[in-house]
Amino acid sequence: MPIKRLVVPKIHSEAVAAPVTSVVPKIVSGKKRPLTKEQDAICSSKADIIKVSAFAGTGKTTTLCAFSEVNPSSRILYVAFNKAIQLEAAGKFPSHVTARTAHSIAYSSCGREYAHKLAADIRPFHIQRHLDSSLRNIPGAAHNLYGARVIETLKNYLVSGDSDIKDIHVSLGGAPVEVKHFDRNTILADAKKIWQEMRTASSDVPMLHDGYLKIYQVSGRKLPYDIILFDEAQDTNPVTQAIVEAQQARKVYVGDRHQAIYGFRGATNAMEMIEADEHHYLSGSFRFAQPVADVANSILQLKNEDVRLQGFGKFSRVRYISPAEGYAFIARGNCAIFNRAVQCLSQNESFSFVGDIKGYRFDQILDVYNLSIGAQDQVKDAFIRSFSSIEEISEYAEAINDREVISRCKLIGKYGSEIPSLIERIDQKALPPIMPGDKSSEDDKRIVMTTAHKSKGMEFDNVKLAGDFMPLLDEDGKVIDMAKATPSDIEDLNIQYVAATRAMKALHLCDTLEQYLDHVNGDAYRTAHNA
Repeated sequence: MPIKRLVVPKIHSEAVAAPVTSVVPKIVSGKKRPLTKEQDAICSSKADIIKVSAFAGTGKTTTLCAFSEVNPSSRILYVAFNKAIQLEAAGKFPSHVTARTAHSIAYSSCGREYAHKLAADIRPFHIQRHLDSSLRNIPGAAHNLYGARVIETLKNYLVSGDSDIKDIHVSLGGAPVEVKHFDRNTILADAKKIWQEMRTASSDVPMLHDGYLKIYQVSGRKLPYDIILFDEAQDTNPVTQAIVEAQQARKVYVGDRHQAIYGFRGATNAMEMIEADEHHYLSGSFRFAQPVADVANSILQLKNEDVRLQGFGKFSRVRYISPAEGYAFIARGNCAIFNRAVQCLSQNESFSFVGDIKGYRFDQILDVYNLSIGAQDQVKDAFIRSFSSIEEISEYAEAINDREVISRCKLIGKYGSEIPSLIERIDQKALPPIMPGDKSSEDDKRIVMTTAHKSKGMEFDNVKLAGDFMPLLDEDGKVIDMAKATPSDIEDLNIQYVAATRAMKALHLCDTLEQYLDHVNGDAYRTAHNA
């Protein structure tokens, strides 16, 4: 049922964050800006290790810039989560702050020698010739799965803080073929063998970016800085955390444990493990007003968060948003983006993507389609080409719970032979991305599509949530029991929180989130909903 007007009532909690309404004038990068009490407390701190839990849209960059300004004689390193954040930070921070990613630091030190064989990922076909002896007694149909387990084991080590590959890094599932034919010790030995090949410059096994980062971490090298600002700390992994912790410098860790959404990259939500001398909060969001903050608080209530996010934006509502208004369509995965793009085609709606359309991997949907019709010579992706049929890749995806591959297989069943023409039409009809600062975009009513992961750090006037997020009620209509939640479940909840908090003016809920809010807020919610 479409949402006509939706106002989410506040969720009351006796434990709230410190008030952030009063301000203290500070000079930040030559401009006089007001800082909240929370921000001022951070800037005034003299502690050696400071942890800052910064909720969505609460001005952490402003805070870190201000912290840098009150420490003008210190050599400061700002460790950025990715290249885009690094470049943005370089234009905001004062001159005595150096902005780098952990990978760029490691690359300049020990990664250059592998430039000729660097790869974004490694797949079973890259390593199979090095596993011949182990594969002799394993059924041919399980060779890819065995290779995947060896790679997963190696990746577990690469993102860990450990200096050696150990049994705790071994990845082994419970599928019948694994129970019968796979051996932990053999997987461990093969992972060590592949790691040696990866470190050998002349070997054909690709070097991963996390590979040279691990080499750097194990080397124990020191950095020439007095203060390290570690941003997006919730999304770091133990190897990066170990590099920072090993430095003889004051440290400021900033992040939001509820925005930890990169577990698939080995991130472990370091915010919960950091032992700090002081723990501060940034809980007042200037991105949105209280209605959106209340949705976020409702999601975080499932995690027993007792600090309330406060909305100090000018105006926001939770309501139905029509396509004619234009909005950002935020999904959990790429396949939901594909479905929405097809809908845009059928309804003649203008649309574009955040970033390059290639980043949504529609080419891999085409590859799975070609695999399904037996046209393996048309499959460009070497990983997909390594499977003999769509049934085999489906079984593989189910065994390791690869949601994106599972969803691609389902798209083939839904659209069948239309897949090639749909991908071509989407590519032709998609408008160029709106560039930051483009004034002409203010009247642009297109549908801007992106995933929650790509939207992180961004904000949009209007946001509509796709229908592929995790339901917050179980099959019996009861609130899911987070006490039984897996790390993957918690990350899925975080992904939903990230997506909802991208909205500045209007937020259009997906059905499952609306049902959850209706359930937990009862009559008050339904009264507001139907008003």
